[in-house]
Amino acid sequence: MLESEIELNKSVKRIRRVLGDLLNYFEIAEVVLEEILANMPKIDEAGLSLICLSWQWGKKKIKAKSPERKRYCAKQETYYIEAAKVHVLEDFDNVVNQILKELDEIVQSSSMVECINSIIRPYLNNTKNQISQEALNLIMFYHNHRRYNDGKRKDQIPYELLTGQSQSKDWLDLLMEHYENSH
Repeated sequence: MLESEIELNKSVKRIRRVLGDLLNYFEIAEVVLEEILANMPKIDEAGLSLICLSWQWGKKKIKAKSPERKRYCAKQETYYIEAAKVHVLEDFDNVVNQILKELDEIVQSSSMVECINSIIRPYLNNTKNQISQEALNLIMFYHNHRRYNDGKRKDQIPYELLTGQSQSKDWLDLLMEHYENSH
């Protein structure tokens, strides 16, 4: 057996060991969808599927970089919402809003990991993957106290979202206060 085959086999075994943890999002999503169907008699399974497709296109619209792609995603999102109207017996707007809220609350762990990786990656590249705990703490502080510039959470701060407490100061002002208080 070649050395590259041995390495490949080791990698495949590692992936298989954690595969259940990587894909548990699907199990959680399935439970959420079953609960929605059980608790909302105003919608059938086909309508729920259409609303889920609309939700997915809405997420793609947020992530799209080019204006053409954003428009295409928005068009698809609207199409599936309009198609779902046939399957909702009454109170369409409230039903859709409740379902979209439920879908947004499903934690997609790979998304969190990708988010943290995208924040840390530029700093790791600059330090040749040798980063101190102090630098990681600074990145963490920045991430938790900075205001989002765009997207669904525009003008919100992770700290505010987590604690419900308002943060009126900029993250740099908070950092300077912390520094002055510790010295």
